[in-house]
Amino acid sequence: MSANTPEQAEPRTSESNTPEPVRVPGLRLVRLDRTTPEVALLREVLPRQRVAPEQRRFIDEAVHTLPRADDDPARHPFAIVLNDGPLTDRSSAQAACVGFGVIDRVGRLRDLVDDPEHAVQLRAFYVPLEHQGKGIGRAACSAPLLDLLVAAIAPGATQIALCVNDGNDLGERTYRSAGFLPNGRRHDAGEHGMQSVFTRPVETGSHPVPQLPEHR
Repeated sequence: MSANTPEQAEPRTSESNTPEPVRVPGLRLVRLDRTTPEVALLREVLPRQRVAPEQRRFIDEAVHTLPRADDDPARHPFAIVLNDGPLTDRSSAQAACVGFGVIDRVGRLRDLVDDPEHAVQLRAFYVPLEHQGKGIGRAACSAPLLDLLVAAIAPGATQIALCVNDGNDLGERTYRSAGFLPNGRRHDAGEHGMQSVFTRPVETGSHPVPQLPEHR
């Protein structure tokens, strides 16, 4: 399996007697602006997911942001899905769906970056409470997973931007671990408060697919 596709990476081989790492579930990002049985199931379970109560001042959940994305052709919603197998019913979709986000081709980009014509914004990105602390957020917004999705939506994009609320230390750590860095700009998000702008280049070349840590 190629390492630059949004699929599960193969476990490393070892020439010593040290046991190989246990293979853990990988991730895939599923566009929700499509009409398939899988997308229908994901759309059914996403509005029921919730973030931690203390994070709600920073994050609007899919129950609110998915309808907004559906009404705006520049916004492309996606689900973060465990790569364990096909989704065949609501139960399997609920178990496999571990997050949500939106790629915005327009949004507030002119206020966020110097070259908005070649950038996209990651918005409404989160992992629900029951799936936090497993490395899912970092893996889902790292290269190559997010970058391949961005390239499919906006082939000319060379940069990904996002906004981090003041005080959202968990979010900032996640984005920094995925390669995002502050570009020095600030954004006033109104009722959500002030935000710092983070960016990183789009990288669709060969990268090890981020693995989720094994939890014992």
